[in-house]
Amino acid sequence: MAISRWTKTRLQIVAVVAAIASLCGVTIGWLLSHVVGFAYDFAEIENSARNGLTVGALLAAVDVFYVQGPRGVWLRRLSFGRTVLIRAVLFTAIIALTFAFNRLIFGLLHGFERSGLDYFGAPLLRDTILCFVIFLAISEFLQMRRVIGGRTLNALLLGRYHRPVCEERIFLLVDIKGSTALAERLGDERAHAFITSTFFDIDQPILEHGGEVYSYVGDGLIASWPLTQGVDGARCLRCYLAIQDTLIRRAGSYRQRFGTAPEVRVVLHAGPIVAGECGDAKLSIVYLGDTLNTAARLEQTAKALDRACLISGDLLRQLELPEALAAEPLGPIALRGRQQPVETYALERTGSLLHRPRQTDARDRRRTASA
Repeated sequence: MAISRWTKTRLQIVAVVAAIASLCGVTIGWLLSHVVGFAYDFAEIENSARNGLTVGALLAAVDVFYVQGPRGVWLRRLSFGRTVLIRAVLFTAIIALTFAFNRLIFGLLHGFERSGLDYFGAPLLRDTILCFVIFLAISEFLQMRRVIGGRTLNALLLGRYHRPVCEERIFLLVDIKGSTALAERLGDERAHAFITSTFFDIDQPILEHGGEVYSYVGDGLIASWPLTQGVDGARCLRCYLAIQDTLIRRAGSYRQRFGTAPEVRVVLHAGPIVAGECGDAKLSIVYLGDTLNTAARLEQTAKALDRACLISGDLLRQLELPEALAAEPLGPIALRGRQQPVETYALERTGSLLHRPRQTDARDRRRTASA
């Protein structure tokens, strides 16, 4: 059974956190040996490393696979204060139980006279508090990674976008249909809750397919992939299918809460952009260029034509169309602000025989454009 990209990424996070925690365990044990004065031989180094490794791996696994995964949706929907409290109780219990278990293993390996029952008092409490403080810092880093986006955070830390960089990226724009009428019917507060819940449900399919949420703009969302990653396995199209499936699966819950279920309009386009850091008080990575502007114009076209999904021909020719999708050619469409029309296709989940464009690579497209 193939491991999904979502799972691979989180396994890497668990491995890195476990390694860092193991190193921290050895370092803290050595420091405490000089402060408290207990003998710190190879057996204690081994136990400290085991403590850090097991606690770090367990807490990271619980955090990224459960708390931040599909099963942890109920927890992430709670208020920030309640989420912090529940996580604190859960993580403290895991830390204390793991330390106690490791000390018992230490006694089996090196003799119970060395482990001592006195560890299950003040020393256990001390180690639990220290480990919780360390993991709290790591957990906040993971939370910041989730808020900012893993690739964006890594880019900021490494300074990749300190100066403008040219990239080729895929953009997926999502627009909630009928949001203006919805606000009139539900009121501003409930309409806001409706939009927030919709984006909450859409985010997970985007992350699972390797995309990043670039921004939320009113009732719209912009997600992005580096071109090679989004094209690989038609990941951006499979993300669109997953978004539809998620909203269909959740439709009953929305009707129960709001009296209606969300429907979205999606646009996909790819091309060159310039990415760079922007801002001072709030630093972020900003994408600029005609590609994103064209995607926004295509979104307006999708609304005018009442189409569920539009994709540019330039992007579609680079993709292997999934069997669940068919592409209907709409021809070159003139977009406001552009001199050249954009070849556009409508995507539908249907079995009807519609046109499927010839597959070409980026070199062919560049040659055609220059001709």
